[in-house]
Amino acid sequence: MLKRLAAPLLLLASLLIVPTPAQAATGRALTAAELAQVRPLTFTSTLAARDTVAATLPVTKVSMSTVIGGGYTTRAICHPTNLRLSATVTGFCWNTTDDTTANWFPQGITGSGDGVNGSVLYPPCEGCAGRKIVAVSWRSGASHEYGANRLARVTFVDVTAGTAGAPYRHALLVEPDGSAEGFREIASHADGISWYGNKLFLVTGGDPDVSGGDRLVRVFDLTHFWRMSSTTSGNVGCAGGVCSAAFSGFALPQIGYYRLSPSAVCASLDLTRPCLNGVSLDRSGTDHLTTVEYRKGGSGGKILRWPLDAATALLRTGSDGLVRPTEGWFSPVWDVQGGVFTGGRGVLVGLCPEGSPSVTYMPGGTASVYGEFRKSCLHRVTLSADRATLDVHYLTTAPGNAQNVSYWPASGEMWLVNEFRGDYDGVYDSDRLVLAVTCPNLDC
Repeated sequence: MLKRLAAPLLLLASLLIVPTPAQAATGRALTAAELAQVRPLTFTSTLAARDTVAATLPVTKVSMSTVIGGGYTTRAICHPTNLRLSATVTGFCWNTTDDTTANWFPQGITGSGDGVNGSVLYPPCEGCAGRKIVAVSWRSGASHEYGANRLARVTFVDVTAGTAGAPYRHALLVEPDGSAEGFREIASHADGISWYGNKLFLVTGGDPDVSGGDRLVRVFDLTHFWRMSSTTSGNVGCAGGVCSAAFSGFALPQIGYYRLSPSAVCASLDLTRPCLNGVSLDRSGTDHLTTVEYRKGGSGGKILRWPLDAATALLRTGSDGLVRPTEGWFSPVWDVQGGVFTGGRGVLVGLCPEGSPSVTYMPGGTASVYGEFRKSCLHRVTLSADRATLDVHYLTTAPGNAQNVSYWPASGEMWLVNEFRGDYDGVYDSDRLVLAVTCPNLDC
């Protein structure tokens, strides 16, 4: 009888062996044939609609200097960073409301160190000359009256005088639409942002249930904000001579967007329809945006490089008016959330390998997944000389639900943001942080 059960038991045991993230792994480049299958991006301008709103409706155009001139105030680092690095780490906590709210969740990070070029830390764009500014994107949560992923905002933090006690304000992202109300909310997960010249790029994984879910890259002009005439209304748009942006004092209007050509909502791991779940700026060599694709519970998300045009501060188009990725790799990091590259080095944010050190925000000790909890880690990346492979190694644990990273060449800082607000049972407190790691050339 025992002999009869042996084979089925061995089969059951093999089915229970689940692959786990590794301490080291290798990712390969997309072949030329695979890269050619990725659908290009095409640009649609909404600039005329924005200017019509500014000319005909009661919004007041203001510069970034007005937006960052007051508002809320950051606090010193108030949670464990869970970083195990010898590098210098600075940063901040949000105020107590933004630290714990379930209405909003931080996602992407960029700032003035991305803005103009690798030698300039404080870009001389309108309203931010001589300022050091961090920008973070947020998505609305399920508890928000609009619902999950139905609003997106960007927070601008003036850290010129230091990260603690720094002033910051939120600006709702809106889309001018030619309607009587002038503009509407942008439904987006607000996955990642990148500041290039006077432009801000917002990337999203796409949402088939949302109007405009095929608009994978949205573009905003950082010299043109709107001050709202009401901060007491949850509406978005203008009516009865009053303009509002879901209780926000400011709105940042879209000037255009990119979508796949032919138009389609993205599909994770579909070679032809990439999702853009994270973004960063790479100024080594020719300027590029680097996007990463999230895949829950596994590896294989695409990392793509998209060329930029410094003259227009937009993506560089070919002779046919389309934008095509110039390089790409398959990520070996599980649940990859964000990534940044400079030269032959990079850092990817994703699930920790099994056996990584314990962290303060998750039960399960050295496990990478414990129920609904997932441990976040940074992974060091080295490109091979021929750029055909990514050599990836565990670097350090990170704050809970770490999202995106941004590298500023002029200061050698790698900025990191996470979204964790504590578990809903109240066992674990909030762990939301914005951190700057001294990491020249991403060698830390």
